[in-house]
Amino acid sequence: MKKKFWFQLLALIAIVTCLAFYRTSEHKIKEQDFIAALQLKQSPASIRFFQIVSDSISFISLGIPAVVLAFGLYRKRKIWVRQGLIILLGIALGGLISATLKRTIKEPRPYEVDARISQWSVGGSNSFPSGHTVEATAAAIGFSTLLMRTPPVMLLSMIWALLIMFSRIVLGVHNFTDILGGIAVGCMGLLIVHDLFERRPLRE
Repeated sequence: MKKKFWFQLLALIAIVTCLAFYRTSEHKIKEQDFIAALQLKQSPASIRFFQIVSDSISFISLGIPAVVLAFGLYRKRKIWVRQGLIILLGIALGGLISATLKRTIKEPRPYEVDARISQWSVGGSNSFPSGHTVEATAAAIGFSTLLMRTPPVMLLSMIWALLIMFSRIVLGVHNFTDILGGIAVGCMGLLIVHDLFERRPLRE
């Protein structure tokens, strides 16, 4: 089990490293071409839709596990408390890793380097990796594997996460490489936190 954890973690680190090198290369121009073309196809209604999707991230990703945690404490169900904490702490750790990478790599956002791309959403810090994607990935995997392991929940979680990711591209604040990096970092955060909790057996 321990070997599996380290293999997964090292694989994710390798993926993020490769994506970071790609993101800082001249190949990113191809991604910017696609974003510029994609934005030309948007209408005011579609822009508003993707803005709403993007802005909804924390209401779902943090709200659902927070409710599970609160109910667990109220009903004295340790398993609910544990599940809520794993997701919330996984998101927090992924966010910390993401913030560190952003400050280290300092890659500008697409709209900052390409006049063809409009900024249709908030993009506060540097671009790589996507913080929204980190959060959505950790939350979606947590919902699907910890809270409710049912096909409908897995499908809805995947659709929601993909919409969040696509919205960040359409709104001009991230390249595809940022999204892929965010997925890897989100998996990394949840993987590490889940492993730490697994070392301590749950006692009702």
